[in-house]
Amino acid sequence: MRWKQFLTPVESVTTENALSMLGSDENIQLVDVRQPAEYDEGHIAGAKHIPLGELLDRANELDKEKPVMVYCAIGGRSRVAAQLLSGNEFSKVYNLTGGFNIWEGWESIGDYDQGLEMFNGFESLEEVLIVAYRMEVALGDFYINMASRVANQEAASLFSKLAAIEAKHKRHVISQYTELTGKVFPENVEVDGAFEGGLTTAEYISRLGADMEKPLDILAFAMSVEGQAMDLYMRASEKAPDKKTQKALLQISSEEKAHLNSLAAVMDSLYASRE
Repeated sequence: MRWKQFLTPVESVTTENALSMLGSDENIQLVDVRQPAEYDEGHIAGAKHIPLGELLDRANELDKEKPVMVYCAIGGRSRVAAQLLSGNEFSKVYNLTGGFNIWEGWESIGDYDQGLEMFNGFESLEEVLIVAYRMEVALGDFYINMASRVANQEAASLFSKLAAIEAKHKRHVISQYTELTGKVFPENVEVDGAFEGGLTTAEYISRLGADMEKPLDILAFAMSVEGQAMDLYMRASEKAPDKKTQKALLQISSEEKAHLNSLAAVMDSLYASRE
């Protein structure tokens, strides 16, 4: 399940280029989209802190006419942030490849410029909800599989909790389908290994460089996925074929934002437990 290109292209910059740009252009607005505890542990000097889940609500704190450079821990959340800002008419947005980990000298994890595939903007309401269902199932299956594979028991427990959340999301999509279309949700909907953005789970993990034995990396991964889904539905709504489909897409996008903030709270609690 790989959807057609719809995202606003994101321009990624390496640490070397970012250093040069920040040193030569004082108008660049540097934004850290990680959680408060991550920011407190260390951040790039001069960075404004706006967690990803708050970005749309606080976008007015940034100047749309000036360039913005966003970063997170490993590059996934900041890519979503760059997409959100670009979609909200910011003139120039850059994503720091590899995030703060690379900034501190960690090994590079590669290119983030591959196109992400999604809705083509012509789906009916029924088709949109079936696509949403497929994404929830694909991600839920991945979490279940990982829970049985990882050696770290804390990581396994976290994957199980994430799988339960996706199962709840899946039931909600089925409920929406029945409520909005007046039809029974079809049986035996085919699902493959791709989820939000059109990348397979393995491809997404590879690009993020996330360690699936570490709870904080798992949460960063999950937040990137939810953020990508939020952006996906929001952008798809702009090309919806009718008002009913548009409303449904915006509702799902709002729910993904709530999911993102719930994961952010879990990450905050993990940081607090380490103190």
